[in-house]
Amino acid sequence: MCGLAAAQTHAAGGHHAVDDAAILDPGQCQIETWGGQRLVHVGPACRVGPVELGLNLERERNADGRTVRAGPQIKWAFALTDTLSTGVLASATWQRSTEDRASLRLTDSSVVIPVTWQFDDAWRAHLNLGRDFHRAQPSTSHSGAALEWAALPALSLVAERFREGGRNAWRAGLRWTASPSVNVDLSHARDLRHGGPRGWTLGLTWAFAR
Repeated sequence: MCGLAAAQTHAAGGHHAVDDAAILDPGQCQIETWGGQRLVHVGPACRVGPVELGLNLERERNADGRTVRAGPQIKWAFALTDTLSTGVLASATWQRSTEDRASLRLTDSSVVIPVTWQFDDAWRAHLNLGRDFHRAQPSTSHSGAALEWAALPALSLVAERFREGGRNAWRAGLRWTASPSVNVDLSHARDLRHGGPRGWTLGLTWAFAR
């Protein structure tokens, strides 16, 4: 189940897999954190000039021990019209496991093009198209679609269907805007394979001026 939460690119809802075509405002930073049964993620990011620079840090625990992942992320987004925006997101992941005591090794990188369509005051749609490049395996497609509904001023519903790392999955969740700078996310994800992994993820995002 950890793989469904430990994706290489995130933003539309913190731990959600489908990213939006938006970046932080100038002079703004944020810290995203989320966790499930075996995984904890921390992701600081800041707007630097026209791009958003971030760092993904994860620790996963399983039957074989612990795995630590770290990697940078860069994102650029721009508006095409008043309701349509797009951009480019690139990331890389280094990993070290209990079985391999060596230093962090590059295992994956990813390039994704996000598109966001605000087709109503309360509705947004997100589309991702990209590729995941694996160090020891063939590259795989990275794609997904998400629908976001602002049911109340402080409460949104998010549903997504995505493909990452050669696997297909869906996720549905809630996002509560506790304050203008704090969001809380709770979602349930499930692999589409028969008997595939499933689980809950809880996340928190804090935005602030640097």
